[in-house]
Amino acid sequence: MKRFLGSRGILAVLVFVAVFSPFPRTSWCAPGALAQDASFDAGEVAQGRDLEHEFLLKNVGDEPLTFTIESC
Repeated sequence: MKRFLGSRGILAVLVFVAVFSPFPRTSWCAPGALAQDASFDAGEVAQGRDLEHEFLLKNVGDEPLTFTIESC
């Protein structure tokens, strides 16, 4: 009986940790974008000037990564 209750207690703790874990969950079979430099400081830009910057992204997942670009 003690062994049964002990194993149920361990199971309850594992379920609690799995559900309420503060650590990010890993999603299997999903795309994932990783930016080489995720931030960019443009400094001061004069009004009316165009600004352009490229971000290098890498798919670190195991599914195709797609992006949709919408104009402002």
